[in-house]
Amino acid sequence: MRDDLNFVDVLRRDLRDVRWPDAAEIRIRARRRSTRRAVGAAVAILVVLSAPAVAALPAGSGRSHRAGPVPSPAVRAEIPIEVLLHPEDMSAKVDQRFTQSGLAEPVEVEPEWTRCLEQKRVSPAWERSRYSRSQSLRRNPPTQSPHPSGLDFDTSIQLIQDVYRVDPQVAGSLFAGIDRRVDACRDWGDTQRGQIGEGEWADIFARHRWDVVGRGFAGDESVVVRHTISESRRDDADGEVLAFPPEPQSTAVVRVGDLVTVLELGSMGGELELRRLAVLAAERMCVAANPSC
Repeated sequence: MRDDLNFVDVLRRDLRDVRWPDAAEIRIRARRRSTRRAVGAAVAILVVLSAPAVAALPAGSGRSHRAGPVPSPAVRAEIPIEVLLHPEDMSAKVDQRFTQSGLAEPVEVEPEWTRCLEQKRVSPAWERSRYSRSQSLRRNPPTQSPHPSGLDFDTSIQLIQDVYRVDPQVAGSLFAGIDRRVDACRDWGDTQRGQIGEGEWADIFARHRWDVVGRGFAGDESVVVRHTISESRRDDADGEVLAFPPEPQSTAVVRVGDLVTVLELGSMGGELELRRLAVLAAERMCVAANPSC
């Protein structure tokens, strides 16, 4: 009985030391990865700046793999945390780092783009990865600023990065698939229900488009995709203007071997900074890619 009590005391003490993501972080991850569904068990890891790096699990650690040849011990499987960009890589101040790992997730470039692809019946919307590791880098304190769309967004986010390990056939076709998906969503009209004033709701219409605005600047393959949104109007394209267009949002996609990273900066970052970080991200991925650089 005493041993049982000691175990409970230890468990309670350990649980007091666990730090859980706050509500803002949960909402951010939900927006960024709204269409992803993990297949199998996924291990979630939360790391603050003072925490030590977490080593990757060995290839033979007991996780199940899809049917096919068993990789040799020399072939890297899961993604070590070291491949992610470091807080000190950022030009902006970073106070917190949150990381997460997963299995068999789609290589999603942007959730809003996914909605367009689903409406356009592009299938599959995104190729699926074998392993993934993600992070968000934030500064304190979390603040809310008005957005041209009339919604608020968290200005504490400095960077969101996803790294995926993919099968060879996916690595070979992924970037051609990005061009195909851009063609499908060059002009997409989207209507959503939203609040436009105190107690007033309306259908809000906006046009979206995605364009590849840069190629071949990092890794084996790389692109920058720019998402542009029109002004927001009531009901349809001819309705009353409710909000001016927001600043375009750019996302970098870089491949090194069988690793692919997707990078998106917060509100204070531009495309030059995004490209700089994409080049650095490619260097970080080199040591864990198959084959390595």
